[in-house]
Amino acid sequence: MEHDSFLQRAYDYGKAHHPDAPIEHHEAFANSVSYAMTGMSGGLGGPSMREHYASRMIIQEFGVGSGRCTFEQAVNLLDKCCYGTLTKDIAWMITTECCFDNAPGEEALAYSLISRP
Repeated sequence: MEHDSFLQRAYDYGKAHHPDAPIEHHEAFANSVSYAMTGMSGGLGGPSMREHYASRMIIQEFGVGSGRCTFEQAVNLLDKCCYGTLTKDIAWMITTECCFDNAPGEEALAYSLISRP
C-alpha cells in the first residue's frame, strides 16, 4: 500500500537525520509526510501537538487530497515542525485537539508556553 511505504520511508528518514529525537517525533513526522503525500492519516502512534500542527501546515501549503506534493517537499515543510523546538503555535494544539502522544515533557512545556503573554 502506498501509504505504508511513504510512512516507512519517512520514519527511516527521520531516524537517520534525527537519531536522538524521541519516538513520538519520528511518528509525528512519518504520519505527517505520508498524509501530505496520500491524504491518509495515521499509522504510527499519535496524534500529537506536532502532528496536528503539521496537518494544518500541509493543508495550507498543498491543499487536500493525494498526490499534492513530492516526498522532498513534504520533508522540507515538516522537518522543523516535527523535530524543532516546540513553539507557541504548535503548543496551542493542545487546547483544541486531542493530543495524547506527545514526547515526554512536551505537554508541560506546551502549557507553560501558552500561559506566557
